Amino acid sequence: MKAVVAAETGPPGVMKWTDAEPPKPAPDECVVRVEACGACMHEVLVRRGQIPGTFPIIPGHEVVGAVVEVGADVVDFAVGDRVVSNQRQRVCGKCRECRMGRETRCPRKVFLGDIGPNGGYAELVAVSDGSLVKVPPGLASPHVAIASCAVGTQLNALRDVARLELGETVLVTGAGGGVGLHAIQLAKAMGARVVAQTTSPGKVDAVREAGADEILLVERGADYSADVMGVTGGRGCDVVLENVGAASFASSVKTVALHGRLVLVGEVQKAPPRVVADLVGWRGRDISIRSAASTTRRQLEDVLTLMERGVVTPVVTDVLPMSEAPRAHEILESGSATGRILLVPDTAG
Repeated sequence: MKAVVAAETGPPGVMKWTDAEPPKPAPDECVVRVEACGACMHEVLVRRGQIPGTFPIIPGHEVVGAVVEVGADVVDFAVGDRVVSNQRQRVCGKCRECRMGRETRCPRKVFLGDIGPNGGYAELVAVSDGSLVKVPPGLASPHVAIASCAVGTQLNALRDVARLELGETVLVTGAGGGVGLHAIQLAKAMGARVVAQTTSPGKVDAVREAGADEILLVERGADYSADVMGVTGGRGCDVVLENVGAASFASSVKTVALHGRLVLVGEVQKAPPRVVADLVGWRGRDISIRSAASTTRRQLEDVLTLMERGVVTPVVTDVLPMSEAPRAHEILESGSATGRILLVPDTAG
């Protein structure tokens, strides 16, 4: 088969579209013929060596495709099923975290595309049956590939971590990116007022189309807390989704309303700086700071249902052949991507 292989850490050019050994399914695995795979900042960080990986690797964890082979113990999937991956190659299914429905924190999890030559930037990939979900018949577009990471993580953050309530106000940082645009859609569907923060003038139209009530276009690195307080009448936001990370945390935390919740979701910097904790101020406002990591299988099923009903639409702005994976990573590193980038196997491959 053909695949994008990174033999070592380094710049985007270390990824090569080349021949690779096709995967053989373990007893609990399905081999999936890849229709499309999302390109995510996670893969950039692994390629740079900022997230540990076992090289050589085939990157990619946002996969949609058809099952072409099943392991001996697989009972819920059959050849021909169209499936989407849930970011991980496998979880153990036995530990306390898995049994509590928190498999994103399974200590034995293997993140798809981080360990060895088995990932979504390929014609074929092997994934355990516990990390796959069948795609509803009504979702024919390959854009469904990004359901778990780009959409599901935000559903996790808003619904299950922040416990967003009808009528509350939400601040979405990095609103024009691959996760932010989906957070806006979800928050609006949940009955929230959305304040969207972006540093990119070219992304304002997409943020508005996603449904933001207030759009704050700010300079990169600027303190936008006064702007947020201004559009909220000095009250602040009940929920703050911190998709950018340390670079904007100091501004974001100042916008959290009394009894509000800040949810840490993403980090875009190579070497994020330390943040200063205002323990007295935070305690005085009774705020909570939590984190949202990835998406559970149940959350992915819920996302697919929302997509099928038209409640949320995956935002894909570029579709590239897998041989151009280095270009996709360059776009991600520049911060210029609006929505997600999809990679599809080269037709000549």
